[in-house]
Amino acid sequence: MKHVEGPLVSVIIPSYNHEVYVRQALESVLTSSVKDIEVIVVDDGSTDRSIEEIQQAADSRVRLIRQENHGAHAALNCGVNAASAPWVAILNSDDRFHPRKLERHLDFHEHNSVFEASASRVRYVASNGVPLHTPSPRLKRYRRAVTAAQQADSLFASFLAGNHLVTTSCLFVSRDTLNEIGGFPPLRYVHDWFVFLALALRGRFVVIEEELADYRRHPTNTISENDAMGRVEDNFVLEWHLTQAFAARRPIMDIEEALRILGRNRRVSYRLLLLFRLWRELNDNDLNRAASIFMSPDHPFMRSARGIVAAEESGLRPDRLLRRFFGRRVALAADWLDRGLSYAAKLALAGRERSEVE
Repeated sequence: MKHVEGPLVSVIIPSYNHEVYVRQALESVLTSSVKDIEVIVVDDGSTDRSIEEIQQAADSRVRLIRQENHGAHAALNCGVNAASAPWVAILNSDDRFHPRKLERHLDFHEHNSVFEASASRVRYVASNGVPLHTPSPRLKRYRRAVTAAQQADSLFASFLAGNHLVTTSCLFVSRDTLNEIGGFPPLRYVHDWFVFLALALRGRFVVIEEELADYRRHPTNTISENDAMGRVEDNFVLEWHLTQAFAARRPIMDIEEALRILGRNRRVSYRLLLLFRLWRELNDNDLNRAASIFMSPDHPFMRSARGIVAAEESGLRPDRLLRRFFGRRVALAADWLDRGLSYAAKLALAGRERSEVE
């Protein structure tokens, strides 16, 4: 392995109210087979005993940064800004690394220098840390998603169907690359998926098909907090990256393939995609400005987005209409599908126009 001044890896642990789990997270890093690391714990305004638990880790490699509560994305960006190593690994404060995780990633990149990021698979564990062997509905969905991702034409295409990496705890990425893509946007539920798609779009991101981290399932998992808002964020992320993909000089997929993949993703809403396309254009394609809407839940656009989700979840989703309803309601379904096709056509036109200009 090439000699590097300072630590090889900066492990960033965003921490918030995980007093029961954070020590286990820390111990899993500190007992890693790779010792030349720094561990940056960013506490995001915890109100429990998380700080006391973190401070009990008597290891000079651990650095604690405290900030007011601004969300996981802000804690992650704070940690990245404080990192000094060329590589960044992320571990959520309720998850655990396997002993050889960092070693496995470093070894992969040593022998495959073209790649700027890699991710591992995760092992689902219960709140007490015991691996889940009895397939729950969520675990079954995860395994199906992994299988589908492995069969996809590209990593980017696999992410359009859903976030099969599940958590930032799987990610290992060049610090420079993370800075180049702008870090993590202010999304509460899918900031990880946004970054995964951004990395996949660059084409130098790979998944190591080994379970190298434990993803802990417990009642306070953020992802289970507000499914409706999670779906709103899902469609913001999809619209943003689809636009980026088709605006490239050489799009990495065609419109038909994108529509086929979106058609299998049950969280896709064409109406939300159109809404966020309009919002992005109003904000001059500036990600920070466009994503800042999620910090303002009472903004008219956010109220409209939540209204769309409420309407569709009440039984008005186009695919359900086509399956279950007939007569005058078919016209409504056709209208929504037409909106979706119009959206796809606009993406294709934007891509062609940009290619002609370039």
